[in-house]
Amino acid sequence: MLKLGILGLGEGRSTISAALASKAYELVVMCDANEETCKARAKEFDFHNYTTQYQDMLDNKEIDVIAIYTPDHLHAEHIKQALQHGKHVICTKPFIDDLSKAHELLEISKQADKKIFVGQSSRFFEPAKRQRKDFEEGLIGELITIEAQYHA
Repeated sequence: MLKLGILGLGEGRSTISAALASKAYELVVMCDANEETCKARAKEFDFHNYTTQYQDMLDNKEIDVIAIYTPDHLHAEHIKQALQHGKHVICTKPFIDDLSKAHELLEISKQADKKIFVGQSSRFFEPAKRQRKDFEEGLIGELITIEAQYHA
């Protein structure tokens, strides 16, 4: 069983419940810079092991994997720090905001023998959930066609 830390408890909220129900992962600690968010998630999920300091998570020898759900412009630095502390990384998309950073992160990943996984699923994003709910309630009329584009 892999030991997991979750960084960023806004978008990372859905991962908390998934981790707590998982047979593959054990949630060790969750982290957010906003202590009120930590307290709210602790109460919501009845899981009270949290910190507001990313360094606490990095220094925790028990953690194998860090799931990163911070603002996009912070991904590269958070990924780099996790890899340098011997952690595998799960990161929400976009992986990074500047392609020049990718080469460095992939090299660090190889040297540390740690994996980086970039996750993407739009079905749980609030706008997508709201659209489905509106459709199911008949608020947006008959579905005739769907056109979607995705850029990463």
